[in-house]
Amino acid sequence: MEAPRARRAVLSRQIRQERGSPAVGVSDRPRGVAGTGPSPADLAAYRSAVDDVVQRLEHDGAVPAPDRVAEHPEVRAVLDLVPGGTDDVLARIAQEVGAFRPSPRSNARTPATLLKILLLQQIDVLWWSSVRPFTDDADVLGSPEMAWLPSLRRRRQLAFRYRVCATHFPARARNHAVHRWAPGREPVSSGLSYPVARPAMVALLNEVADRFAQAAGPWPGSLWVNCIVRSTAVQQRLRALGYSALLPSAHCTGHAADIEMAWLRRHGVAAALEDVLTAYRTEGVLNVIDEGQAWHVCLNPAVVDRYERLAPLTAGPAGSR
Repeated sequence: MEAPRARRAVLSRQIRQERGSPAVGVSDRPRGVAGTGPSPADLAAYRSAVDDVVQRLEHDGAVPAPDRVAEHPEVRAVLDLVPGGTDDVLARIAQEVGAFRPSPRSNARTPATLLKILLLQQIDVLWWSSVRPFTDDADVLGSPEMAWLPSLRRRRQLAFRYRVCATHFPARARNHAVHRWAPGREPVSSGLSYPVARPAMVALLNEVADRFAQAAGPWPGSLWVNCIVRSTAVQQRLRALGYSALLPSAHCTGHAADIEMAWLRRHGVAAALEDVLTAYRTEGVLNVIDEGQAWHVCLNPAVVDRYERLAPLTAGPAGSR
């Protein structure tokens, strides 16, 4: 159950957003500067090498050996730029893969698919690990860098849909009823940890939603976002429950999102979104990871300014109205 202090923080945050007064908190301290990373061509070569290694492992039925990935110079060229370098990164990945156990809560079906997710996630780490993550509820909800999604939704400035994780019985009962009596209406997901997002992510997700709508054609749904911002405390709690919640994570700096795919597959429109997201990846705008039920996307630091300029005017930090 949500703690009273956390509820008060949410209400206080909403009031500040509506009134336009400055928000204060631990996150007012500088969060750091993101790295630029390799070129899109280098990242494409890295992804190709990762695909090649994982496909061979799956074909041979071999136990994933992360050190085999290091045989590819395209892989080392990227991992050497990640904090700790190639050897340290692969040692951490080997530990994660070695501890893998199949679970409905895991994004990976096999050790090989987990290896692929972990290797592709290093692009996120390379881009955003120098930015201080949000540590807990107060850090997220007190940040002046966040836009309040319910306000944007009321103003019809969101092109995508979401729900916030249900913490009380009425909301849980409502979700249960929808899943039982109208199973195709909404995806089965726990929802956002926090009803906030960075303005640049709002603009990005709005743009993705518009392109997806054009590509998919008429259908009764729209882009659905399962996750945007998480604190490291939330991420650690999810890991303890058996979910594939990686650390460090771009969710914890507010620069990533998980976009629902399984629900779109049931409606026959997933291929349209896959094409849209793949195009963003090819252009170097996003890192994109297929995680089964959802596709994880992470915004390239090089394009953050562009999307901040595209953000709805009311999506800026508190005090900037």
